Amino acid sequence: MTRLFFYVAMAFATSFAAVSWAARGFPMQWSGPVSVSSLQPAITSTFADTSAMDDERKRRESAAQKDTNPSLDRIRQEVLQAATGFEMSPCNSAMKKNLIEALTAYTRAWQAKLNCPVKMFCTDEKLNAAAAAFSTPLDLRVKDALLRAFLQPGIVKTDFPASVQFDMLQFAGPGLWGDPVPMAGAGPSVCGSQTGASARDLR
Repeated sequence: MTRLFFYVAMAFATSFAAVSWAARGFPMQWSGPVSVSSLQPAITSTFADTSAMDDERKRRESAAQKDTNPSLDRIRQEVLQAATGFEMSPCNSAMKKNLIEALTAYTRAWQAKLNCPVKMFCTDEKLNAAAAAFSTPLDLRVKDALLRAFLQPGIVKTDFPASVQFDMLQFAGPGLWGDPVPMAGAGPSVCGSQTGASARDLR
């Protein structure tokens, strides 16, 4: 009996709430428009700043262009031709003499550009300027040709004047970095009795 009264009371309360809601026009609770802001990236990507490297490269290229002159270009061409000729004919005494003379002149041009008799006291500015002046596309071809040429037997460091023997190694490549003795195969059995130029011819 008590349960019956409970159900009747709940039904009455529900009916009363429904009638009241209907009397108010079935209102719906609304919190108002929701403002949605644009999404912002949570992660920002950072890239290495290459501006300093670009500036250095442009500076070197600009310095190389300014230092390009007909006389130095002629020396470059002579070294390139001499290195190519010696690579093809390492036993030819004329080719050997041409390469020694050409590389000697090329090294002395670098020394003149550096203008620093005592290298250990040379400033970075002078070293960088000389490096830039001898970094043109033609200089790169010269160094590549010298690298191939000095892989051939027949020329050693002591064939060059003492004044350039150390500095010319930076252009000659590892073919002349070893002990100043002829490479295997450069003796009479390969080159016959031909004789080449020596440092005495260039002093």
